[in-house]
Amino acid sequence: MTAVASIRRGLGGRGRISLLLAVVAVVFLVVLPYLGASRFMLHVAGLTFIWIVVASYWNLLNGYAGILSLGNLGFFALGAYISSVLAKELGISPWITIWIGAAATMAIVTVLVGLPVLRLRGIYIALLTLVFADALPSIVTILRTWTGGGTGLLGIPEFLPNLEKWQSYYITLGFAVVAMIVLYRIVHGTTGMVFVALRDSEDFAVALGVSRFRQGLKVFAISAFVTGLAGGFFAHTLGQISPGMLGIDQFLTVVAMWLLGGAGTFLGPILGAFVVTVGNEYLRVAGSLRLGLLGGLIVLTVLLFPGGIMQLVDRGVAIVTRLAGRTGPDGKDRPADATREGG
Repeated sequence: MTAVASIRRGLGGRGRISLLLAVVAVVFLVVLPYLGASRFMLHVAGLTFIWIVVASYWNLLNGYAGILSLGNLGFFALGAYISSVLAKELGISPWITIWIGAAATMAIVTVLVGLPVLRLRGIYIALLTLVFADALPSIVTILRTWTGGGTGLLGIPEFLPNLEKWQSYYITLGFAVVAMIVLYRIVHGTTGMVFVALRDSEDFAVALGVSRFRQGLKVFAISAFVTGLAGGFFAHTLGQISPGMLGIDQFLTVVAMWLLGGAGTFLGPILGAFVVTVGNEYLRVAGSLRLGLLGGLIVLTVLLFPGGIMQLVDRGVAIVTRLAGRTGPDGKDRPADATREGG
C-alpha cells in the first residue's frame, strides 16, 4: 500500500474534508500578496499568524492537558526579549537568537514554573503562573539598560535588511504553518492521547503507568519553547517591543482567542485568533469601546455556544452529513429504512 493510500485510509470523510480545506487555505494565503493585498492587510495577517501559534500552544497546555496556566503571555515576552537583546547587544543574527531565546524560555519556564506548579492543583496553578507573568514587567524595568525599561526596546534587528511587509508576511506564514503541523502531530499522536487522558481521567491514566509529573513537564516545555519562538518572530518582524505586551488587555485578548474558538480543539484557536486579531485591528477606530465589543462577543459565545466557534462548525458538519446520508448516489432521497441501515 502506498503512503498516499495509507493516508487516505487513515482519514475519515471529515478528515479528508478538513485536509482539503487546510490545503486550500494555505494556497490562498500563499498567493494573497499577489491578489492586491495592502500593506495594512499584510501587517494584520502577519500578526494573526503569530497569535494563532501563541493561542494554539496555550490551548495545548490548558485545553488538551488540562493545566490551567495563565502565564503563557510571559513565555511569549521572555522569548521576545531574550532574542532581541542578544541580537541588538551582541550582533548575533536574529535567525539564531530566536532559537536561543526559545530554548532559554523553555529552560526558565520548566525550572521556575513547571517544577513547582506540577506539585499544585487547580486554582493554585493558575495563580503561580500568573505571578510569573506579572513579575516580568518589574524585571524588564530593573534591567532597563538592556531592555529599554518602560519605554520598550527599539531598533531591534529584523530578519532581513529593510524588511518589507510582504517579506515578514511570508516569514510569519511559514512559521505558523510549520508550528501548526507540529502541533497537529502532537495532539493526534501518542503524546496528545496521554495529555487528554490525564485531563479527563488522571487516576485511570496514572494507574496505567502514566507519570503526571513527567508529562506535565513535557507539555510545559513544548508550550514554552514554541511560544518563546513566537515571541522572537514577533520582535524581529516588528522591530520593537515593550512591557505593554504583558498588559491586561493583551492577556484578555489572547485568552479570548482560544475560548472563542473552542478550548480543547485544534481548529478553535486558529479561528478564534483570526476573528479576534482582525476584529481588534479594524475596531481600533472605536477606541476603548472595542474591548467592550470584544467582551460582549465572548460573553454571548460562552452563553449560547459554550464550545465556541467549533460548536457551530460541528453542528453544520452534522447537518450536512445527515442530509448527505439521506441522499443516494443518484442524487435522489433514500428511503428511511435504507438510511438507518446505511448508517
